[in-house]
Amino acid sequence: MKGRVIIGLSGGVDSSVSAYLLKLQGYEVITAYVLLYKEAQNPYACCGLGSIQFARRVAIKLGLEFHEIDYSEGFKRDIVGYFIREYTRNRTPNPCLFCNRDYKIRALFDLAEKLKANFVATGHYITKGIIQGVEVMRRGIDKKKDQSYFMFRIPKEWIPRLLFPVGELTKEEVRKIALEANLPTARKPESQDLCFIDGDYRDFLIKHNVEPKGGRFIYKGRVVGEHMGSFFYTVGQRRGLNVSLGKRVYVKGFENGDVILDDLEGVMAKAILVEDLNWHFFHREEFEADVQVRAGIQTYKALVKVYENSAYVEFYERAFAPTPGQGAAFYLGDLLLGGGTIEKVFY
Repeated sequence: MKGRVIIGLSGGVDSSVSAYLLKLQGYEVITAYVLLYKEAQNPYACCGLGSIQFARRVAIKLGLEFHEIDYSEGFKRDIVGYFIREYTRNRTPNPCLFCNRDYKIRALFDLAEKLKANFVATGHYITKGIIQGVEVMRRGIDKKKDQSYFMFRIPKEWIPRLLFPVGELTKEEVRKIALEANLPTARKPESQDLCFIDGDYRDFLIKHNVEPKGGRFIYKGRVVGEHMGSFFYTVGQRRGLNVSLGKRVYVKGFENGDVILDDLEGVMAKAILVEDLNWHFFHREEFEADVQVRAGIQTYKALVKVYENSAYVEFYERAFAPTPGQGAAFYLGDLLLGGGTIEKVFY
């Protein structure tokens, strides 16, 4: 037996295959479902009531012990509350970054401590690597599915105990394994990005008493239209502006209730200020890195200069619309060093 491992089952195919592979590899596998948002209406939401049955069926199919962990009250207060507060400040939050650290993965480590488990596993598409003798996370083999960006906030102390069984696989390979093993989630659709949003985030904000306040669209210093509420828009947005200028324009920022628009060239940033840093490996005070400023696969080569708990990131080629409130992750090649929150953008 390789040791006892707690695997978080989300009710999706990736975590199901992860549990299956761990069992095949000789681990003593204990499964857990972390309930975070009971109000989720989407039956495929990865942390609502709808997916518990999928997770439980997988555990039964594999003959594994199953636990349900309810962290929903704190999640609603801290993660959903943070999401709402950031939008009211005209910032674009990334709740998954803090959820992984404070709720979803922390819950698994809490259970691991209780049950004296050696490891914690998830269905993330992540691998691991070594920098100067320090184990860090590395991008998954399937670059289109890589999820390392969403993990830069977790404590570095967790990394040696984390297992990512599908990190060396492609999504197609994972589906094939699930079908061959006849897992209940083999044909289950992908979960949505945010487990607590059913539909449009704007409707969610209004439902939670965020009052939209109208204002002006400003382009090159002149008024070009009116908007219904600034939180309806995010930096870099082009579609849905309902402003006719005969060319493409983008949201650049917000000032006193106004939404500032600019051309593509105007939203290409030369640098960003990143604060509230979390390091898995501190490289040095000044280093070159590949910097990812939002979910997806695009990175920008940059010079990173670290000053205590903030970093000035100067892009070699301008970056498209970095957004205050979002996370910036620092990579050496495919190896994740850490990251922080984008606080200011320089054009």
